[in-house]
Amino acid sequence: MTSLDSAPSSDFFSGETWTWWQARRLRYNLTLAAGGWACYGAAVALNYGLGHPVWKDWRGGLGMTLFLGTIFLVVMGVANVFYLLGPAVEGWVKPADADRYRRNAFAMGLWGSLIVPATFPLVQLAMLIAHSH
Repeated sequence: MTSLDSAPSSDFFSGETWTWWQARRLRYNLTLAAGGWACYGAAVALNYGLGHPVWKDWRGGLGMTLFLGTIFLVVMGVANVFYLLGPAVEGWVKPADADRYRRNAFAMGLWGSLIVPATFPLVQLAMLIAHSH
């Protein structure tokens, strides 16, 4: 019979694993924030560059920026919940080479998280190309 006690040990949140992951969380969040702003800028530039202005005046731009910014903060919150998978999986799997696992898992998680905001300008580009024909 399996037990619900198969979760990581009680020192999970105070051990070396947790410390390593927490030491990189700020870098993760700053990279996500920069990626989000870059993708937002790319989406706006695509619209204006291809002659499809997004907003008629500054009020529309401000409103949409605040709306998208709020949505992105929620997405970053969800990304931070998923960030916990790194130390959780490490605690459950207990890889032989923990350092290698950490570096690879962090890189894959970071790049995977950056794909989410990048889809917005890519979809917009596809839509603009489709409507231009």
